Amino acid sequence: MVRKQQSILIIGAGPNNIQHGDEVDSATYQVATYLHRAGVTTILADNNPFSYSLNDSSVIDYSSIGPLTVDHLIALIDQYHPQAILPTLGNRQAFLLTQELMEKGILREKEIKLLGIPEATVRQVNNPILLERTLRRMDAPMKKISTVNNYPDALEEANKLGYPVIIRSVLPKITSTRQIVHDQSELATAVSKCLSQSRAGQVYVQQSLAGYKEIEVVVQRDKSGTMMMLGMVEDMDPIGIHAGDSIAFNPAQTLLDRQIQDMRDVAFAITRKLRIVGINHIQFALDPVSDYFYVIKSSPYFDRMVSFVAQSTGYPIAMVSAQLYLGRTLREIDLGPGFAKHAALVEPVMDHIAARVPVWGFSPEQSQKQLLGTEKKSVGTVFGIGRNPAEALFKAIESRYHEPTDFHLKTQAKLSEDELIDRLVHPHAGRLFSLLEAMRRGYTAYELVEMTKIDPFYFDQLSKMKELIGELIEHPGKEPVLVNAKHNGLSNQLIAKLWETTPKQVYQMMQDHNLTVKYKEVEPSAGEFDQHTQTFYSAYEDENEALTLPQPSALFIGTGGLRLGLSNAGDFFVASMMMQLHRQNYHTIIMNCNPSSVTLNTLIADKRYIEPASAENVLSVVEIDQPQLVFIPASYTNLLETLKKYDLQSKVITLPDDRLGNLKPKSNQLLTLDYLWDGNTAKFLTSTAALQSAINLDYEMVNLRLPAEISNDELTQLQNKAQDVIEQQVNPGFYQVVFEKQGMEYKALTVQSVSLPEVAFLSKSLGINLPALLGQVVSDENFNLASVEIPQPRGTAIYRASFPFESLYMKTKETPGPDKVIGAEIQFMD
Repeated sequence: MVRKQQSILIIGAGPNNIQHGDEVDSATYQVATYLHRAGVTTILADNNPFSYSLNDSSVIDYSSIGPLTVDHLIALIDQYHPQAILPTLGNRQAFLLTQELMEKGILREKEIKLLGIPEATVRQVNNPILLERTLRRMDAPMKKISTVNNYPDALEEANKLGYPVIIRSVLPKITSTRQIVHDQSELATAVSKCLSQSRAGQVYVQQSLAGYKEIEVVVQRDKSGTMMMLGMVEDMDPIGIHAGDSIAFNPAQTLLDRQIQDMRDVAFAITRKLRIVGINHIQFALDPVSDYFYVIKSSPYFDRMVSFVAQSTGYPIAMVSAQLYLGRTLREIDLGPGFAKHAALVEPVMDHIAARVPVWGFSPEQSQKQLLGTEKKSVGTVFGIGRNPAEALFKAIESRYHEPTDFHLKTQAKLSEDELIDRLVHPHAGRLFSLLEAMRRGYTAYELVEMTKIDPFYFDQLSKMKELIGELIEHPGKEPVLVNAKHNGLSNQLIAKLWETTPKQVYQMMQDHNLTVKYKEVEPSAGEFDQHTQTFYSAYEDENEALTLPQPSALFIGTGGLRLGLSNAGDFFVASMMMQLHRQNYHTIIMNCNPSSVTLNTLIADKRYIEPASAENVLSVVEIDQPQLVFIPASYTNLLETLKKYDLQSKVITLPDDRLGNLKPKSNQLLTLDYLWDGNTAKFLTSTAALQSAINLDYEMVNLRLPAEISNDELTQLQNKAQDVIEQQVNPGFYQVVFEKQGMEYKALTVQSVSLPEVAFLSKSLGINLPALLGQVVSDENFNLASVEIPQPRGTAIYRASFPFESLYMKTKETPGPDKVIGAEIQFMD
C-alpha cells in the first residue's frame, strides 16, 4: 500500500486531436477523485483549456497549466516533490515524456516511482521493435516489422514481406503518419512522407494484415498477478480501416469460444510479461479462414476503447484502476453499496449489446468522398445499447449529431450503379448506408462479403435493418409494424419520416396502443447479483428498472460525441453545471451517448440514460423522473421546437453550445469584452484580444490573448459602451461585445454569445468555474450575481486553437474559423 500522504504527478494528454478526446479527461477525473479520497496529493500537468479536471480543485490539489515538455515536468518535480508519476492518463504523449524523464535520470535521482507500468515497459510501448522482440520471445503471434532510414532499405524489406505493407514514422511529429502501400510505385512517396514526419529520421515497414478481423481486448491486472478480461470488442470493418473509424460491438459477435479463449490467454500473457498494473488494451488481427491471429498493438493506458467498455458493461474501470495504483489487489477492492461483495474481481457479463459508431468531422456530403484507411478520420464516437445488434446500431446512428432523419435513404437511392460499386469497393465515411442501399438493390451477402471482407453475420443484421425499414414503408400506420419497429430501436423520427407523418402523431399512436418504453439497467453481472449502477437504456419489455430519483432533480441533455467547433468544451460546460446543481442539492440526470464524456461519471451524474437526444426519449425520462429543470443544448433546435408542443411540467433551460460567432477574419485588431448577464446585472469578466495569424496576417477568434493590451482609460470607455449593449440582451448567459480597432479608435462590431471553448479558456485563465456560476444564475432565484467577485487573471494567458487539417487532408484555406476547432492549448506567459 502506498504511504498515506504521498503525492502523485499525473501527466495529462494535452490538446484534443484526432487520436484522443474527452475520454482522457473523464478517466483523469475519476482516478484523481479516488486518489484524493485516499489522502494522496494530486498534481495534474496539462494545457488543455477544455479539461474538466483542471478546473476542479476538490480532487486536483495542484493544477499546473503549462507546456507538456520535459523541462516543465522537471520544474514541477522540483516544486512539488512527488513520490510517484502516473503516465497512463496522458495517452501516448505521456509515455514519450516519461521515457525522456527516465533517460535524463530524473526518476532515479529523485527516487520517483512509476505507477501502473515499469520503466522497461514504457520503452517497449514507445518502440514497436523492442515490443516485438519481447513478445516473440514469449511466442506471442506477431506480425513482421523492421526499421529503416532510407528508401532502398524500405524497398528491400517490402519485397521480403510482400505487398501490401504498412509504412509509418518512428517517433512521429504529428499523429497521422500511417500509410498502406500496395505496390512499389506507392512506396517511395509513403517513405518520403513518413521520414519527414519522424523525429528519429526512421520509418517502420510492417506486414499488412488488411482484410483480417480486428478484435480489441481490454484486460486488467493487479500487483499480485490476478487478471480479468473486462471486454472483447469486435470491429465490424476489417483491418485496413482504422479501428477508430469502424463500427464496433461489445461483446464480440462472430467469434467461437476457442478463439475468444485463445486471444484472452495471449492478452493475459502479454499483460503479465509487461508487468502492467491496471488496464491494458490489446488489439488482434484474426484470419477468419485459418483462425490464426496476430498481436498488432498493446496500449497500457486509458483510451476510447477503455471508456466504451466501461460504459457498455457498467464495470467502473477507472475507479478500480485508481485503487490498483495505490497497491490494492482486486480481492481487497470494495466497489461500494451499489455492488456485490468482491464485484471488482468478477469479469463483466452482458445481457445486452453495445454498438459504437464514429462521428465525422466533415459534412454528410463530404463524407461520401472521404475514403477510409489506416489513418484515423473520425473526430469522436457515440454508442447505443439494445437487446440485439440491429437495435443497438439504430440507436447509435441516431445518436450522431444532426444525423438525417431518413438514414440517407434518398441520397443513396440517387447513386448510379458504378458509383455504388465504387463506394462498396473503396470504403468511405458513409459506407454503412451504401451497404444498406446495395442490399436493397439485390446484392447478395456473398457478393458484399467478397467486396468488403465484412463477416456475413453483419449482413444478416443489415438485412434485418433493411427489412424493418421496408416493412414500415409498405405498411404505414399499422400497429404490429410499429411494435416491431420500436422493439428494434427505430425512433419516432425515422418512423414518421417513412410514414410521411409527424413524430407527435407516432407518439400518440404509441400512447393509444399502450406501447410504453421501459428502461433496463447496465450492470456488470447481467442480473446475477443485486447490483445498481443507475445507468439505463430503453427497451420495450414488461419490467421497468429505472426508479424515480428523490426530488429536486435536474435532467441534462449532453452535447453528444466530440465534434469540430465544440470539442469537449461542451462536456466541460455541462459537467460543471451538473456539479453546481449537486451543490444546490439537486439530483442530476444525464442523457448522453458519448462513452468518453466526463458527464457520464457516477461522481457527477446520479443517473444516466444512454439514449439519443430525441423528444420521445426526453418525454419518457421526464415522465419517470419528473425533473424540475431540463437543460438542453442550443444546437438541438428540432428537439427544443418539438418539446414546445408538449406540456412538460418542467422548466426548459437552453445551454449555449453552438454559439461560435460568424465574424470573418479582419485585417485590424479585434478585441472583446466578456460578460455574464443574469437579466439584471452585467458582470464584467475580462477582455480578450485576437492574435494575428502567422499565415494570413489577419485576426480571428481562434488565437486569443487575455487580458487585452489596452490602457485602463480605454478599457473604461469600452466598458461603458459594452454595458449598454449587454443590458439589452433578453436571456441570461455569457456575452461578448466585439470591437475592431480602426486607427486609434475602437468600433463596436457585434454582440454575440461567448463560445463554449472560450468559456473554458476564460475559466482556466481567471481561476473560476464560469459554467457553474451560470448554473447558479439560471437555477437559483435568490442568487445575487452582483455580490460575486470575479478574480483577476492569473497572468497573461494565450489560447491557441488546433485544427485537424493535416490529419484529414483538408485544405486550410477552405476550412477556417471556430467551427473547425478540434482542440486547443492554453499557456500563461508570466
